Amino acid sequence: MEKILKRRNLLEAEPEKGSNTFADILNKIGSNVARDTLLLLMENETESGRIKVGYTTVYPQCSTRGHEHAPLEEVYFITSGKGIMEIDGEKFEAETGDVVYIPFAKFHRTENPYHLPLSYVWITIKKEG
Repeated sequence: MEKILKRRNLLEAEPEKGSNTFADILNKIGSNVARDTLLLLMENETESGRIKVGYTTVYPQCSTRGHEHAPLEEVYFITSGKGIMEIDGEKFEAETGDVVYIPFAKFHRTENPYHLPLSYVWITIKKEG
């Protein structure tokens, strides 16, 4: 008797191949640094002048460039998808529902090696003084 697949997880599904796919577009431009950020709250809109909030989507098979910011600490709240975070050289998986803390002046980068977008809300808080 032939076994019939009855369950498949969306996060593990393989994408369709073809000339109009995101993977094909990435191959044509020659870069996998692809993300969009929406700025939701700027420092000058807060009473303390120290908080900034945004929403970032890292596209499938893409990453951020990575950066560090000495006067800021940061928190990510993963709202959908999963990916690989790198903080100060340490890599770990982060997924929907996770909160990730990034200390002051630590290099951090986000990779999305999966087939669905990875999205997160981020909050930076500037050091006092």
